[in-house]
Amino acid sequence: MQKILTFAKWALMAVSVIFFVAFFLNVVPLTDMQAQIESGTTNAFLGWALVLLCICAVAALFFPILSMILNPKSAIKTIVALVVVAIIFGISFAMSSGAEDSMAHTLVESTESERLWSGAGLNALYITLALTVISVIATEIYAKIKK
Repeated sequence: MQKILTFAKWALMAVSVIFFVAFFLNVVPLTDMQAQIESGTTNAFLGWALVLLCICAVAALFFPILSMILNPKSAIKTIVALVVVAIIFGISFAMSSGAEDSMAHTLVESTESERLWSGAGLNALYITLALTVISVIATEIYAKIKK
C-alpha cells in the first residue's frame, strides 16, 4: 500500500510540474486570453486543479475516518473539532447580512443568498484567522512564562 501511495504521489507531482512549467514558460501567451480559451489550455489548467482538489477532498475525508476506525479514542477529538468548526461557521453565518456592498463593482449579478453564503465564508475566514493569531501569540507568551 505504501508503494502505491508513493507512486501516486510522484505521478501527481510530475503532472503538476509539467503544467507548472507549461504555464510559466509561456507555452501559451498569457496576454491573449481568447486564444487560451479557444485552445483549451485554460481548461486544462483548471481541469487539473479540479482533479487535485477532488483528490485532496477525498483524502481529507478518508484518512480521518480511517483513523477514527483504527483508533476510536481519536474519534472524540475529531468530533470536538467538527463541533468547533460548526460553531464558528454558525457564528459567521449569523453575522452575515447578505446585503449588497456599495463598494463592490461586479460584472456578475448575485442573489441575496449567494451574498449571504459568501459573507459567511469570509466571516469564517476572519474568525479563524483571528483565532490562529491569538493562539500563536498565547503559545509564545506561555512558553516564555514557563521558562
